[in-house]
Amino acid sequence: MLGVRLDSELEERLAAVARTQGRSKSDIAREAVRRYVERHDEAFLAEARRQSLAAADHDRHAGEEDWDALIGAPPA
Repeated sequence: MLGVRLDSELEERLAAVARTQGRSKSDIAREAVRRYVERHDEAFLAEARRQSLAAADHDRHAGEEDWDALIGAPPA
């Protein structure tokens, strides 16, 4: 259960939308929160994947630099 306080203007606008759509204010708020969470959860997961790929790429190149240093190859 979640209680949310809205300023009077926003609550009036929400009520108008709810009347127009024949839905409850709670139903509209629930949908809005669900969409917000999905969007931000997807963005969080995308950033985690990006960082993981960047770290893996860094590790792969770091290994090559270590090997080059070990065998005395000139850096690229």
